Amino acid sequence: MGIMPHTDGPAYHSRTATISIGGDVLFRLTKRPSNTDNSLNTDRHKKDVMEVLLHGCGSLIVFANDAYLNHCHGIDETVEETSSGICANEREGVEVNRNYRVSLTFRYKK
Repeated sequence: MGIMPHTDGPAYHSRTATISIGGDVLFRLTKRPSNTDNSLNTDRHKKDVMEVLLHGCGSLIVFANDAYLNHCHGIDETVEETSSGICANEREGVEVNRNYRVSLTFRYKK
């Protein structure tokens, strides 16, 4: 299962921590679309600014400030994917085979 790119919204402070256990997955950050973005570009990955491989043995990702406020975060709906040159913690070309995963997300409400 995937998670469409989204923001967590203004009800929370600008910091999120997520613990991921189970299967591996690529977590992607994309530029948040502006109100004036009239782009018809449907190739979402051209807008990716970073991806992080969350390893199934247990990974923690914390993002805050600019990454929280000006970027969307999401996970593609696929069973196989490959890390790209923008992966922060793995080399390009690593094959990721998805499996059952549990994600615990922590936010602080304003």
